[in-house]
Amino acid sequence: NEILTFLNGNEGRYEIQMALRTLDDIGVHGIPKFIIEGRTVVDGAARSDTFVDIFRDIEMRGKIAGGPIFGEILGVSDDIIQRGSHSIQDLDAAAA
Repeated sequence: NEILTFLNGNEGRYEIQMALRTLDDIGVHGIPKFIIEGRTVVDGAARSDTFVDIFRDIEMRGKIAGGPIFGEILGVSDDIIQRGSHSIQDLDAAAA
């Protein structure tokens, strides 16, 4: 019942609408897609050399040019974004 109430309610609806609008603004109209540095959109079926080229460019620059595009929209804290949502500590805690 709790799940159906959530799914039929409006909680999170605004955030999802904003995320969908952002995807539309950057040209994502289907999945799977990868969004790298908040600006480079790569088709999920892209060849591995496409990803290697992108990551080598980032490596040569020595820094990431952009950041996550959904953090603020979805209410993900900067702390989670900086440390990642699946840190080794989180995985260790889950396994214990």
